[in-house]
Amino acid sequence: MGVCDLPCLKAYSIILGCILMLASVSGIGLCLFMLFGDPFARDTYNTYTPNWENIAPAAVASIISLLANVCLIGGAKQYSKSIILFWIVWKFLLLVLFWVWYAYSQLKFHGYVDWSGRGMRQCYWCSLPEAEMVGFGGAITSLALFTLMLPVEMFHMKLKRQHRELTEYEMAPFEYNPRDYKY
Repeated sequence: MGVCDLPCLKAYSIILGCILMLASVSGIGLCLFMLFGDPFARDTYNTYTPNWENIAPAAVASIISLLANVCLIGGAKQYSKSIILFWIVWKFLLLVLFWVWYAYSQLKFHGYVDWSGRGMRQCYWCSLPEAEMVGFGGAITSLALFTLMLPVEMFHMKLKRQHRELTEYEMAPFEYNPRDYKY
């Protein structure tokens, strides 16, 4: 059994799905913490109200990521290339959505986007001393997620190749039939 065989990539996808499922559940918990926000209320003398511009995208992303990670586990167990493709597309979309949210928050903070007349609030975390770490943490996390996605993409490509070989080479002569090759 090699490092890039289908059973090995299946096991990797299942383990990655379980780990990212725990991260999604913790993201849902963080959204609930920000929603009810007792520590924030103490810091702001009980004037804290939840900021839906930050909580709603994070909650939706966490819930969809939880479902996508469950799909990755099931898709890997079933060797389903379409379910695994859904997971890959969602993770790429999640990275894009994070960077759009980050850019929007920075534009709000620097005054390029101002809808305060319609109830928009200023960026809460942009004025904190740890604000620079959000960008660095996002970059490191994006790179780590992209790196962790590579074996799942290899798994998807191997499943596509296996499906193509099983369907297109049905009538091929024996010497051209890749079913007889060992991978």
